[in-house]
Amino acid sequence: MGVATFAIASVIALGTGGFALRSANAELENHVFTSRADRIRLVVPRGWRESDAPSYPGLLLWLMRPEATIVLTGEDFTRDLYCSWPVTCRTSHELGTMQGKLACALRQKLTNERMRVGPVQAGPKENEDAGVPSVWFDYDDGKHFMRQAVALGADRVFSLVLSASTTEARNGQIRAFEQALRTLRPLTADELGAPPAPGTTIVLDGGVAAIGDAGISRPATGLDAGVTAATASVNAPAAKINPIGACTK
Repeated sequence: MGVATFAIASVIALGTGGFALRSANAELENHVFTSRADRIRLVVPRGWRESDAPSYPGLLLWLMRPEATIVLTGEDFTRDLYCSWPVTCRTSHELGTMQGKLACALRQKLTNERMRVGPVQAGPKENEDAGVPSVWFDYDDGKHFMRQAVALGADRVFSLVLSASTTEARNGQIRAFEQALRTLRPLTADELGAPPAPGTTIVLDGGVAAIGDAGISRPATGLDAGVTAATASVNAPAAKINPIGACTK
């Protein structure tokens, strides 16, 4: 199995969970990867060949050099995913952060696959400032040498994996891996083109309306008769279920 194939296989088999196939809504422009579906952005390191072809479930971006591969994956942070982590990881007070508990679950899975796994290290401050705090660790099976970072947002889990055929090749690309990881951040509301938040006052054809939880309320001065319901309807985002909570198993 080649390095690139192993990198993808390991992410899918040993990554953050069971990835669901998502429709591609991503773009690469001037070496900047943007996925509106996953609400994420990452800058591709110089000298890497990139592809956002969704050839594998959960795979968002595939970066290649002759000596190494980096893959970015993403999935929903759900209650089922959280509850799939070992109880010892979920309940540990020593781990502290949720991304640390996720790394604990991954390390246990990798150890069960007879991988040699290194200690967990804190990710860059840029990720934490952006709202997707991360951690990373190294592991290998004697033939493939990996560095994996996991970043955890409010409702999304992202994984960035560097894979090479030797320790030296992996270490030679650590700087590029760290550069990519530091640039990983969620898209802003302006970048997403999100609708105004509930409580915002807007003007439609001379009529003033307030946006509530059910959409646009009756305007104070009346809407123009030509404004259709489709034009006037702006729905607030659906409430998300907190993935962290009691598990049945």
